Amino acid sequence: MTEVFHERLKAPIPTKELERRSRELRLAMKRKQIDVIVAQNITQYVGGTNRWLTDTTAENQYPQSSFIPLEGEIGYIACSGPPLDLYPPSHLLRIGKPWDSNPYFSVFNYTWDWEGKMFVNWCQENKAKKIGIAGMEIMMWNYYDYVKKNLPGVEIVDASSIIDEIRSLKSEDEIVAIERSAAIQDKVMGYIPAVAQPGVREYEVRNKIMQLITDHGGEEMVVMIGSAPRGEKFNLYPSFFQNRTLQQGDELYVRLECSGPGGMFTTVGRMFSIGCEPSDSLRKSWEEAIAAQEKLAGLLQVGTDPQVIFAQYNEYLASKGYAQEEGIFAYGQGYDWIERPSIQPGETLKLAKDMCLAVNTNLVSTERTVYAADSYLLKPNGLQKLHKTPLTVFRT
Repeated sequence: MTEVFHERLKAPIPTKELERRSRELRLAMKRKQIDVIVAQNITQYVGGTNRWLTDTTAENQYPQSSFIPLEGEIGYIACSGPPLDLYPPSHLLRIGKPWDSNPYFSVFNYTWDWEGKMFVNWCQENKAKKIGIAGMEIMMWNYYDYVKKNLPGVEIVDASSIIDEIRSLKSEDEIVAIERSAAIQDKVMGYIPAVAQPGVREYEVRNKIMQLITDHGGEEMVVMIGSAPRGEKFNLYPSFFQNRTLQQGDELYVRLECSGPGGMFTTVGRMFSIGCEPSDSLRKSWEEAIAAQEKLAGLLQVGTDPQVIFAQYNEYLASKGYAQEEGIFAYGQGYDWIERPSIQPGETLKLAKDMCLAVNTNLVSTERTVYAADSYLLKPNGLQKLHKTPLTVFRT
């Protein structure tokens, strides 16, 4: 029987999927003897734990907390009201119920402890003895500080890895959302040659992309752009620095890291030649970028240690005369724009079946730069590329 949702919910995840997540997380909590896990979130792009738990996310730097007890309903603390139902209305919450709310904001220093007080009240009423923090590096310091100081004798642990290990493996319902996200990006990529014309500024290209993603059901958008005259090196820039005017003969790279209906992120990036056919040099560099992408994709296998991949791919880049990667260039995606596992120093989570991975190829030499990106699903027999956008340099 088809589940019926409230008309204000744009692309809700099935309730059975939310229940699966809660069930699996509680099993892990029981093994670790954790009474409650709390996650704080103030933004959409890297605050995916809240949405993973409740199918609700923060917007516009309005803090929110979700907490899941070992037994009982998931609780929700909102930066709103009173009244409690100002945001989000309780009848639109998918799972759990509101616990408390207040108009606390990060720009109001006198409200710094309000969110912590509300969570501490729950812990005291429910006699919590061990608290897990999901996203220790995301939680505001004052929130954590208040909880720690006002719950003496309560053990506080980092529960990030517990959730990461579960949510990095995509369910059937999540894979459906991921595939929809990739399909929308493919469609929007097809419009860029008509938009990226001589005389148009980079931010105008980004604005049109964001409109098209939204029109096709997408939700959150990170659009990275880089451009330069033919043959010159260039870097990729976020929105604040996308003011350059495109000129005839320029080389342009656009990377979409956007979520589709349901909030799951995927990534695709392609090169463009502005107003003319690409140069022979760019075509040759593009072929090398595709070869590097295939090399990196071939290293992403079930059970592989990210540190091994990092070392082997950098050996490949060095052998081809390109600068080695020092930061993150391949990483998991889901409700977060970037999530674990990541192919970079320090990562301990090994690759596993049904992970969604963004693969960014960044070839940088003394002469030029060329980029490419695609998202993949990791299967037992190898990677399944999610994107259908042709692997070519597009003429605009």
